[in-house]
Amino acid sequence: MKGWEKVKDLFWYSDSEPNEVLISMCHLICLPLTLIYDFENPSILFIIGSALAGAFQLWSVVWKGCLKYRLIAVQIAFLVSIVTITNLFLENLLVGSRTGWVIIALFAGWNTLRVFREKLEKNV
Repeated sequence: MKGWEKVKDLFWYSDSEPNEVLISMCHLICLPLTLIYDFENPSILFIIGSALAGAFQLWSVVWKGCLKYRLIAVQIAFLVSIVTITNLFLENLLVGSRTGWVIIALFAGWNTLRVFREKLEKNV
């Protein structure tokens, strides 16, 4: 039972900031490159939006550090991740290594839960 308690503690209380930085870099750099490379007519709006979302998340974690902005950033990152896997799926591109974007979406959702819980606990 000790193992499950450790998993629970990691899930709810571990520091999500390294994951937030990683996801911000994925959205700032990797996602625009993926969209340009993998799509015949990539959405310029989505390319710019993902880069801005990644930059905002990086700023909110590294420079601002405020839970209010981090919560907004992780929610935006989760939305960008969902849109990414939806686009890849609709274009029949969610295969092979591109399924890694599903993992990014799972971590973005996980970050959203952890930052939201952290914000709730600090407001009490």
